[in-house]
Amino acid sequence: MELELILERELTTQRPPGGTMTDVHVCQHESGKWHINVRVSWRGTALYHVGLYDKKRIRLYKKASSAIRHIVLGYGYEGVVHVHPFAGLQDATTF
Repeated sequence: MELELILERELTTQRPPGGTMTDVHVCQHESGKWHINVRVSWRGTALYHVGLYDKKRIRLYKKASSAIRHIVLGYGYEGVVHVHPFAGLQDATTF
């Protein structure tokens, strides 16, 4: 799924006043790596890939738990996090 990027700095230091993340998904690539997709209140209803802080590249994680920890601690998100493993991958070490 190809989505537009939102840089991580917009979720942390450049978030507008009152701006919130309304929907968060942690998705697995067929390679086993994980990435974060978000919807944010200040950009409408589109879903975005989260990019690196200062580079236009998707931020990838080796484990789903690392991505979720980053969402909760780094972004301050307290809502539901949807986790989407890649169909057919059964590697418990990536969780």
